Amino acid sequence: MKPACQIGKAPAGLVMRLFQDQIYQKGERFIRIVRLDRYEVEYKDTIGSVKGEGTQAVMAKKPFCRLLKGMVLVVPEKKVE
Repeated sequence: MKPACQIGKAPAGLVMRLFQDQIYQKGERFIRIVRLDRYEVEYKDTIGSVKGEGTQAVMAKKPFCRLLKGMVLVVPEKKVE
C-alpha cells in the first residue's frame, strides 16, 4: 500500500498517513478531514476552534497534502475514567 502523502523523495520516516477525522493545526487555523476518498479529500477549515464554524471544501489528495505542509497533527487526548 502506498502512503497517502509523501514529501518529495523523503525517507520512509517522513511519510504522512491520512485518516478520517484527523485534525491539523497551524496557529489559529484548524483543518479537519471530514471524508477521505481514494482520490479526493473533503475537509472543514476553521479559525480559532476545531468545533467552530468554517468552510467545507473538496480537494484532490495531492493539493490537499501541499495545503497541510507546515501544519501539525493534533493528537486527541485520552479520556481518563
